[in-house]
Amino acid sequence: MAYRKTRKVREQLAGKKETILKAAKEVLAEESTGRASIKKIAGKAGIATGTFYLYFPSKEKLLETIIDEMYKKLLDNIKSERARANSLYEKLQFSMEACIRLFVQEKKLAKILLIQIPGVSAAINRKLVGLENHLVNLTKKDLDELQEQGLIPAQDTLTMATAFVGTFRQVITSWLREGRPEDPEEFLATLIQYNLRGLGKDGEK
Repeated sequence: MAYRKTRKVREQLAGKKETILKAAKEVLAEESTGRASIKKIAGKAGIATGTFYLYFPSKEKLLETIIDEMYKKLLDNIKSERARANSLYEKLQFSMEACIRLFVQEKKLAKILLIQIPGVSAAINRKLVGLENHLVNLTKKDLDELQEQGLIPAQDTLTMATAFVGTFRQVITSWLREGRPEDPEEFLATLIQYNLRGLGKDGEK
């Protein structure tokens, strides 16, 4: 007879998994990805190293889970903000604001995601590229609609969407590395204006 996990057992397992994830984020916030060993993560979580493998088969899978968790939260925030937009331009603006505000709120996690994790492995890189491509495709849909409505000049919307997302990522990464400007609101308005003007939108409200 197959063993069926009770709800209490499932909750305990989920709770332990969250404890490991929390510990991993704390260790990664202090150590480079290479130095953040499973032993250190397990110690931070208060578990034996062997117990770690009951929840994650490898450190790579743990990192993938952290990536998925952050991007899900990011996409949920974007969806929520876009729901209150009254125009396509506002959808793009609110999307950028949602991203920046989440990265400010989760600065340590954003640094892990955008600076420390890239380059860890080919599988991780493929996942990150796939997630960024998803953001590019979402942006492209907005640009296609703007173009169909005659609100922006005729242009290659895939290239523009790629540049739009790439510029945004570069500014955020630079801020995470250098800590300048200290107040993200200083670059938020400039970045939004720069990206929207790059699409062909004039400076009028």
